Amino acid sequence: MIQESRKLALLAAISLLVVGYSYLIRVSSTIVNSHGEDKVMNIPMPSQNIASSPESEFFDSKENEIELKAASDSLLSSAKTAQNAPKKASIKPLDEISAKAYLVGNVETKKKYFERNSLKQLPVASMSKLVTAVIASDILLPTSVIEITESEAMAPPDSSGVEAGEKYALEEILYPMLLNSSNIAAEAIASSTDRIKFLELMSSKSWEIGMPQAYFADPSGVDPHNMASANDIFMLARYLYESRPDILKITRASGIITATTSDHGAHNFESTHPFVNDIRFIGGKTGRTKEAGETMLTIMRINDQIIAFIVMGSGLGARAYDTNILIHELEKII
Repeated sequence: MIQESRKLALLAAISLLVVGYSYLIRVSSTIVNSHGEDKVMNIPMPSQNIASSPESEFFDSKENEIELKAASDSLLSSAKTAQNAPKKASIKPLDEISAKAYLVGNVETKKKYFERNSLKQLPVASMSKLVTAVIASDILLPTSVIEITESEAMAPPDSSGVEAGEKYALEEILYPMLLNSSNIAAEAIASSTDRIKFLELMSSKSWEIGMPQAYFADPSGVDPHNMASANDIFMLARYLYESRPDILKITRASGIITATTSDHGAHNFESTHPFVNDIRFIGGKTGRTKEAGETMLTIMRINDQIIAFIVMGSGLGARAYDTNILIHELEKII
């Protein structure tokens, strides 16, 4: 009689386990479809005829009853947890930015809207050429002649078409340097005077205008030791807008064609900046090296505010995408 009672109790416990298991299966089968709506998948339930199972005869001790109850409680607890689990949070747009550092700020008021690692010193790549243009314009006349030597023409990489033996006035050669990002032009400009002194002036001028983490090992940005922070580039943007609109005007051009002369051949220098044809674009400069990734300064007029967008360390081909995210996010709040 006692034996029969124990068997009946075991069967009841087993039934409870199966009910809990079935409940868990139903809860776990609930998924969220692409529109965020709950959808229940029809999953066939296992048979509940436990008494007919040949394995039931082995649950014939108090210890097995306790383990069975614990298993059932665990199933019910898991089902409750699955039912109450929060849905996965949506990814915020700023989280999709690949840049190691970025900064968005008003160049007139200094107000900053978004930033990530803005004080971190990183390679700047060809954004260096903006400072090269500043120093060249400070120490040379617009009509100063810059001749391309054989060694300067070897500066890699360069797609400007500028060749050894050609001569340009400073005001001409700034176009291939700032639009086409010509490394040859940058080297020729710096080497037209004392190159070491020129580089010293680049660093000292940067510190003077509020770029304490800036350092320049070459005039082009090919050298990975050309460093600055996003905040440094923001200060450079402010300086260019306030004091050197002539340089920003050059960077605002989509391209320029030079005719053949006795000094140089005909060239079509086109901008590398992805926002150059945007009517809001005021100026800027791109950069790309293996060490720096992609870098870019973009100055735009957004809702009557002059805004600088700086990205540094973006993934290959991602600087425009990263900047677009920053533009769209800014437009939501100003």
